[in-house]
Amino acid sequence: MSLNHSPLLPQQVHQRALELSTRYKRAEAELLEILAQVDRHRIYLKHGHASLFLYVVRELGLSEGVAYNLITVARKAAEVPELREHIAKGSITLSNARRITPILTRQNKDQWLEKASSLSQRQLEKEVAKVRPQSETQESASYVTENRVKLVVGLFESDMLALRRVQDLLSQARGRAVSLEETIVTMTQAHLKRFDPVRRAKRQIAKKGVIEGKLRTTPDSIQVNRAQRAKRVPIPAHLLHQVRLRDQGRCTHVSGAPNAEKRCNQSRWIEIHHKIPVSEGGENTLENLTTLCCAHHDWTHSQADAMT
Repeated sequence: MSLNHSPLLPQQVHQRALELSTRYKRAEAELLEILAQVDRHRIYLKHGHASLFLYVVRELGLSEGVAYNLITVARKAAEVPELREHIAKGSITLSNARRITPILTRQNKDQWLEKASSLSQRQLEKEVAKVRPQSETQESASYVTENRVKLVVGLFESDMLALRRVQDLLSQARGRAVSLEETIVTMTQAHLKRFDPVRRAKRQIAKKGVIEGKLRTTPDSIQVNRAQRAKRVPIPAHLLHQVRLRDQGRCTHVSGAPNAEKRCNQSRWIEIHHKIPVSEGGENTLENLTTLCCAHHDWTHSQADAMT
């Protein structure tokens, strides 16, 4: 008799599904534990990633949504170990664990672990929303076409009214009805025009041209500079503009083998780093300055300290 028609097949498939489900739950718990270790030892920095999130997405190849849930739960499980135990046993799903992380503490763990174990996803969402309304709407961005994204975000009523006020003002100024999308885009562009350091650098360099990137010193000040090398001298604005424009306001840390180098490219929490430290005579020159995210900046200094 063909295997496809065997009366044992449905039971075998069911048993296999149970085995894989158990293995899947166990793997989730193990992954939470290993991600906690990656986070604790900041292993992601050694692989060129500025954050654990980027490491999970780019190095491990998981989706952004899965990465966000895993990291959030892993960090909460480090604070409340019982959460990881429930996930390992299969009594709490990863999705339900994620829903209680904003409110779960050592003090209320018994109450919320019980709810996450016994309530449905929808029921649990309602319970969490009662004590933390802002948790009800999770921010997300997803592509609806090749170059358009649907954005989901929750706002307090007062913030929504303020956004509507801006929409009214724009509509009045342009003599036509302005959509919320156009309102948000207009506010975003206005903020970038005023505060983006890369755009500001472009404007300043276009206006004043490129100025030599090394601090000018007089003969009388050379001895003082040598005697007080540890004293940090403020970086001139024109030099900062050149560094920001050259690096495009992104972390320049590179890791990996020569033929497979990866640049961090993080553009949030960035800082200016002296390749040769000021304490060792490093100067404010374009060649000696680079852009690093705060994570790679700290890591670079910790590596240098470890070598001394």
